[in-house]
Amino acid sequence: MGNETNEPLPEELFPLIIDFFPYPIAIFTPQYTLAMVNKSFKAAAKMRLINPEKGTVRILQYKIDDTRLAEAVKHVFAGDTFFLEDLKNPFSMFSGITRKSAPHPDNFNKAVIFPITDDNAGITYGVIVFMP
Repeated sequence: MGNETNEPLPEELFPLIIDFFPYPIAIFTPQYTLAMVNKSFKAAAKMRLINPEKGTVRILQYKIDDTRLAEAVKHVFAGDTFFLEDLKNPFSMFSGITRKSAPHPDNFNKAVIFPITDDNAGITYGVIVFMP
């Protein structure tokens, strides 16, 4: 099974993998604006339209109840990776998602937060993968 020819996978496959990944993924910039979210994130957050190109959805650090999550979001741009458990209402940190429309806190109470580097080893994005 898999890539029997050992040829590299086509680059257009990677955005599809992200979009169809079964857990919510949010990719954000050093300015804490969302650059991309996948279909699972949109469904879990009950977001209608996201236009991340305009930076309309932000991570609001003052709304992060869990200090571990706040530190992880901040320190991911220093190159650190985090695995957090027992998160409470993590979707409330995004602008445009109200507590009323946010998913039940028990649905996604774990997260992995990690950096993405460019070819020069500079950190260009942070990624949050939410898990049940």
